[in-house]
Amino acid sequence: MAVLATDIAPDRGSASEPQASGHPAEPDAQTGGSAQRLFEPGGLTLEDVVLGAWEELVADGRAECPVCGGAMSMLDGCAGCGSDLS
Repeated sequence: MAVLATDIAPDRGSASEPQASGHPAEPDAQTGGSAQRLFEPGGLTLEDVVLGAWEELVADGRAECPVCGGAMSMLDGCAGCGSDLS
């Protein structure tokens, strides 16, 4: 399995009020609300997310894309963003 990270940062806009965790909320471009942070203390790690998607792909041939949340298949990768776990 391989994971690729790029040095292109997403446009986050301006931060709003801090959440209970002490971190500023990240605006969600689609809903205008706050997006869930992937790496909250005690939450899922990148390894957890990628391995979960990999296990779903192996078992079912389909999974939720860990990058964009779109539909991902074993053969074609993600239909939404083109990500691929291999």
